[in-house]
Amino acid sequence: MKFTRPILSLLLLGFITIQNYAQTTHKINVGVLLPFYSDTSSGISQKQISQAALDYYAGLRIAAKDLNEWNISVNLRVWDVQKMNDSALIKLPKSAEFQDLDVFIGPISQKHVDLISTNLQHTRFLWVSPLTTLKLPKAVQNINFFSHDSLRIKGLIQQLKLDFPHHNFCLISDKKNTKNLKYYKKELKAAKISFSEHQYNGSKITPKISVKSESIVLLNAGTSSFSRLAEFPFVSRRVDSYIVGDLNWIDEVTAAEEIDETKIIYPSVNFINGIDSASLIFTDKFVQEELSEPSKFAFQAYDQLFYLGAYFASKGGFNLSGVPKAAYPGLINNFHLINTGQNNYHNQGIRLIRNEKIELAEVEEENEESK
Repeated sequence: MKFTRPILSLLLLGFITIQNYAQTTHKINVGVLLPFYSDTSSGISQKQISQAALDYYAGLRIAAKDLNEWNISVNLRVWDVQKMNDSALIKLPKSAEFQDLDVFIGPISQKHVDLISTNLQHTRFLWVSPLTTLKLPKAVQNINFFSHDSLRIKGLIQQLKLDFPHHNFCLISDKKNTKNLKYYKKELKAAKISFSEHQYNGSKITPKISVKSESIVLLNAGTSSFSRLAEFPFVSRRVDSYIVGDLNWIDEVTAAEEIDETKIIYPSVNFINGIDSASLIFTDKFVQEELSEPSKFAFQAYDQLFYLGAYFASKGGFNLSGVPKAAYPGLINNFHLINTGQNNYHNQGIRLIRNEKIELAEVEEENEESK
């Protein structure tokens, strides 16, 4: 039996076993409420949102097909919020199709969440906010797959502690952007990581980093990716030292010849490895069905439904108190769910991206005599 990487990850987490693959069929009813519709009169913003929703739904369909190979049957039910007024949204929970849902995905607007919440008839389903952080009703178990920066930073610090347990940490901040600085300090202290504080100011770091160790981590909080130029001299000649970027670096970084990128680590919640075999397989399936390349929303949908479907099959339902502490590596992000109060769960999974150095073999030139 051939296992893809997502299946192997779920096997290791205990979500799927060879036994329930061979013997048991699980059925899951999944409702999806997203803004699909747009036409020629729609503005650019609505057209972009509509395309994102369509890509997301296409990713769900591919995940449903793959789960079916593991005897996990997913029944997708779809509503278009663009074609529903406030009254229709209030009445939605009373509908027969809504009543027996196991998972409800969407919407992406807090207003729409509040309208639906006023008339819930049952609370035995899992409510998922797939693409943005929303306040979901506490009466229902719920997941925000995209969390507030404070939780992403918590996940980042925990991962850095695992990866660099004996390194000296230096926290680099910028006076122009300190909104998240308190979260970095809080989580570093909670993780019992000692650190020195420094500031990036145009072209220099103050106070100067004076740590003598060969193993340091320069952790950035609120700086721009241009600060790499000022920080790099402090790690360039240290064998085991790195610069960890701010959460936004992965989206704004530009190439700099004077920097060795193997020394830079980029935290990310949306990173697609273009040469990863599982990502390539998914891309091929998407292109065959949609005749276009998948966007990040398609990858997000696939990861989310595949994770939830496997969890449902392993537990016989969605009692999230049993979520594993280990992270599940998806195609575009890692999932590490934590309970943030009552029925609320948030994903603090984060991926650390580092460019690997590629050694090219020397090519011997033929001399004239050998021709």
